[in-house]
Amino acid sequence: MNPLRRFRPLLIVLAVALIASACGDDSGSPSGPVIASLADREFTQGELDSLLPDGDNTVPTRIASVVESWLAAQAVELEVADRGYPVTEEDRELATEQVNAQSSTRNDTEKQLLIDAVAISFAVGRWSEVAVEEAGEPDPPNYLCSNHLLVETEEEAADALQRFNDGEAFADLAMELSTGPSGPSGGDLGCAVEGQFVPEFEEAAYAASGGDVVGPVETSFGWHLIEVESVGPATAEIHPTAEPGDLARIAVTAQRAQFDVLVAELEREAGANFRDEAFVDESIGTLADDSLTVTAPGADDNG
Repeated sequence: MNPLRRFRPLLIVLAVALIASACGDDSGSPSGPVIASLADREFTQGELDSLLPDGDNTVPTRIASVVESWLAAQAVELEVADRGYPVTEEDRELATEQVNAQSSTRNDTEKQLLIDAVAISFAVGRWSEVAVEEAGEPDPPNYLCSNHLLVETEEEAADALQRFNDGEAFADLAMELSTGPSGPSGGDLGCAVEGQFVPEFEEAAYAASGGDVVGPVETSFGWHLIEVESVGPATAEIHPTAEPGDLARIAVTAQRAQFDVLVAELEREAGANFRDEAFVDESIGTLADDSLTVTAPGADDNG
């Protein structure tokens, strides 16, 4: 199964769920003054009190975070509806079944927000499947399969390189000379996605081709000779000796990263598109000019 089809809720929708996980008591009421709204949706003081356990309802940053998450979830629901993926009654019925089965200890306000969050996640899931298909397969990240030999001085590295050029096997030299932990295994570093080694090492290795030995290269660890087995995008064609399972996991990670980028862009655009329809009471905080970010009173003071 395509892992992207095993849909997970949006980060901001999860934030609403995390709000509810605090499990306030049952004394809260959905009534009271409206403290935030977006389009025709309203969030009241009573609902806020139901979500916050004792003590948190007096912490300005915690309150602002709850309200910001509520606004963000409403904006995402409206945004995906505008894109042709509204929350359906079937979504809400299924969400209600799931929440009721898993949230028996929550109060009514908590349950309703969780139901809303799960229902929104279903709509976003339908949108995301199409968005991912339209985006196409993501480019695989760069990948390096290599061995290295590590010594303390440039002269030692140069001498080792000369011995290699004279015909000695790189693995034998690494086992004899290398001070690194991979020395006993012939300098084997295996294969790694770009970013796993220090910049100086990777700059030299990624400028090489498969079969090259490059160096001496200085890093904070010492002086290296690098035997590049294969280098480039993480595909079986470029890296025939890499473990197929590792390449498959890298491909899945790239798909998830692409998905996260698409969702983050959805969230950003939802906030920007519905900012002008949002209201937050000044006692809760201040809305940013171009997003649904809520800053608690005094949070941006320098004093």
